[in-house]
Amino acid sequence: MRVLHLAPLWFPVARDSPGGIETFLAALLDALEAAGCRTALVASGDSRSAAELFPATPEHMCARMAAGTALEYAFYEQQQLFLALEQAPRFDVVHSHIGPAGFVLSAQPDARVLHTWHGQVYGDLEWLLERRPELQITAVSDFQARRLRRRSVRCPVVPNGLDLTAFPFGARGGDGLLFIGRMESGKGPDLAVQVAQALGRPLVLAGPLVDRDFFRNRVEPFLSPDIRYVGVVDHRRKTELFAAAGCALLPFRGEEAFGVVMIEAMACGTPVVALANGAAPEIVEPGVTGFVTGDEANLPALVEAAVGLDRATVRKRAAARFDIGVAARRYMEIYTDVAAAISSPLGL
Repeated sequence: MRVLHLAPLWFPVARDSPGGIETFLAALLDALEAAGCRTALVASGDSRSAAELFPATPEHMCARMAAGTALEYAFYEQQQLFLALEQAPRFDVVHSHIGPAGFVLSAQPDARVLHTWHGQVYGDLEWLLERRPELQITAVSDFQARRLRRRSVRCPVVPNGLDLTAFPFGARGGDGLLFIGRMESGKGPDLAVQVAQALGRPLVLAGPLVDRDFFRNRVEPFLSPDIRYVGVVDHRRKTELFAAAGCALLPFRGEEAFGVVMIEAMACGTPVVALANGAAPEIVEPGVTGFVTGDEANLPALVEAAVGLDRATVRKRAAARFDIGVAARRYMEIYTDVAAAISSPLGL
């Protein structure tokens, strides 16, 4: 089986990428190669994985935009689509992870294209899929799939996974709390600060500063030796923080389509406390790997309970449910179905 993947261009595909999709893809491509699936990737030129790379742009778009060498993402995404069309005849399946721009790859009746939807499901997507039943799509959570299936969209679920060997087990943890996510209201770093203050526990906040006004007004005034913001961290530092934390407090207000950071914490043995929004209730097993709640007022008590959970069990459950090999095997089954659906060469 030969599969061509398309990744978002915002960040490089790499194990230590700041992007959740890009981090996941690095692990998935390696796992697919290990399972005997030949893979290639259309992504930014600074990507690193086992796949053959077709660079759509020399480096990731966030870097280019920060340097002033690019202004509009869409033109570089168009180049990515041109490359995919040129290379597609060499492959049995094209697997797009780039969202709606990639749907055009399915325009031909004999196109063997799989689209994984990594983001939230809005009415616009439902509207399109009702009118384009030829689009073959997978979701990363039941939370997503339930909305699509209401519109009679066939939508297998393949949960995201991790290479557990890249996440060292923190057997002891500590007293402190950890928040990793964007500094914006939807991710809830201000809630993490409030809980840490209520419990008198230290807190480390990590992640990109997206909404500066929010951070200035809702987070920065409360920073202290016990509540620290450490900025964006690389993979090694991130796993160190997870392993040292007593609990990962991730009170995301938004409806996360999956929440890779939750399984990253659990892979290190760190229990998770989250708001019961989006896919969180299907990722966190109450009383086993952490707790979820629909009421912000319950967060402090649940953090105290989570700190006492058995960390070895947290790690074991993460391995059983979210090892990247599980996702790779499921995708290979779907690739076989997609390729078998059309007997003629890929008509792109």
